[in-house]
Amino acid sequence: MDAKTIIDWFGMQPNTAEGGYYAPVYTSKFTVSNKELPGFKPVKPDRPICSAIYYLIDAESFSAMHRVTGNMLYHFYSGDPVQVLLLYPEGSPNRWEIFTFSNDVAAGGCPMKVIPGGTWMGSRMIAGGNYALMGVSMDSGFNPADYTIAKRKELIKEYPEQKDLITALTRS
Repeated sequence: MDAKTIIDWFGMQPNTAEGGYYAPVYTSKFTVSNKELPGFKPVKPDRPICSAIYYLIDAESFSAMHRVTGNMLYHFYSGDPVQVLLLYPEGSPNRWEIFTFSNDVAAGGCPMKVIPGGTWMGSRMIAGGNYALMGVSMDSGFNPADYTIAKRKELIKEYPEQKDLITALTRS
């Protein structure tokens, strides 16, 4: 398979803010009220308790540094390995992490990863890779009010030790 075949098969659309392609898979009909989600911006209607998407990057795209308020569970399905940068919020045990996202566990790949809410993250193909098909499950479900694209200068100021990778994974 190639990226175009997968994009067509799942009816994926370009993610103009972040990069790559996505297709919604599931949004729970059950909701959670604003009062049950401290730290989240109030929205109407209430948020679904969870949602899931397919997400794909290819050799010409990357996932720009972004964060969401809730937790994300990333799944790797197929394709080539991806380099992921996580920049954890203040108070986390780790300041940052770089890992290889793939289903090749024998080569050190990580096929599933919990990304705590408030963590900045970005990813790109490892050199020579063609595409990676991944999935994202979120709790609570996705709402644009919870989504922020990073500003390069601000991230570099906060995480100067990751300047090169931040520069590669931001657009401005």
